[in-house]
Amino acid sequence: MYNVAIVEDSEADRDVLRFYLAEYGKERGLQFSCECFENAITFLTNYTAAFDIIFIDIQMPYMDGVEAAERLRQIDAAVPLVFVTNMSGMAVKGYSVNAVDFVVKPVQYPVFCAMMDKVLRIVQNKMEMVLLKTKESLVRVPVDSIYYLEISAHQIIYHTESGSHSVWGTLKDEMKRLPAHVFARANNYCVVNLKFVKEIKDGQVYIDGANLSIPMSRSKKGAFMDAFMAYCGKYI
Repeated sequence: MYNVAIVEDSEADRDVLRFYLAEYGKERGLQFSCECFENAITFLTNYTAAFDIIFIDIQMPYMDGVEAAERLRQIDAAVPLVFVTNMSGMAVKGYSVNAVDFVVKPVQYPVFCAMMDKVLRIVQNKMEMVLLKTKESLVRVPVDSIYYLEISAHQIIYHTESGSHSVWGTLKDEMKRLPAHVFARANNYCVVNLKFVKEIKDGQVYIDGANLSIPMSRSKKGAFMDAFMAYCGKYI
């Protein structure tokens, strides 16, 4: 699941982008969750780094897209940003805020698809590392080194090949930062990296490398098994 923000004052243009995302997802077997904002002020208020891709219209009331992007970069330097504009000449301003690409209205579907192919390559590369803000420091952790996550005393503990790291948050929010096809919930308090699942037996998920097993709840069993079989590419 990719989380997308659309910051656009025109309802018609918002609808076009949402429709294109849905069609693109169907064609490529991907899922997109869209959240729309009518202006940049609403978008930036209480912003959290929950989005994988952001579309921003350049010409908007109250605050234009370039100023919004500049403010966004002060709090989120990495999220892939795409400008939407009526004038192609305006798109050069995107370089100052590290925009990934731009699309010109009226947006044509083939152009949109080419842009999305480019953006998703960046998103997928970005997902290879996760930045953890612990009490002591910021830690960059390779996604494929994470054994599992668990919640304990209102903290999320990342158990990795290099050790454990604790951050404040929820499992739901942390899962949004990780590739959905690689991680799955074994129970209400634990998320497992399917890469390290050695065996599933007697209601336990055995983690290779971590030398432990994690109980699998009945309510999560079906979805977990489906995710694991899809990851492996075969029934086991």
